[in-house]
Amino acid sequence: MIDRSDQLVIATTALGEHAEAGALLLDGLAQRDERSAALADNAVVIVSQSEKSADKGDAQQIANGFAAIARRVVTIPFDEALHSGKIRYDALNPITRRAWLAAAAAVAEGL
Repeated sequence: MIDRSDQLVIATTALGEHAEAGALLLDGLAQRDERSAALADNAVVIVSQSEKSADKGDAQQIANGFAAIARRVVTIPFDEALHSGKIRYDALNPITRRAWLAAAAAVAEGL
């Protein structure tokens, strides 16, 4: 799949063990071959604050860790509407909408 990809998006949460898997993937790609390294360098990482009880600083800390190994990192704040079954755009908080718009823009910039 990597050999046919034009853009790599790593989606993770603000939980360290989840983020570590994404970082290991980017590191592995950087060492694999020239094309894979370019995909890793151009990657977009989306860090979601998936837990209501999580500190916003946790997501930012994870994002900061990815900043040196990916082209863009976008954080998504916790939003109850993302945890209530079917996701409805109009149910999302405005800050969440803007964060997802920023994530989409970051991906589009890499295409």
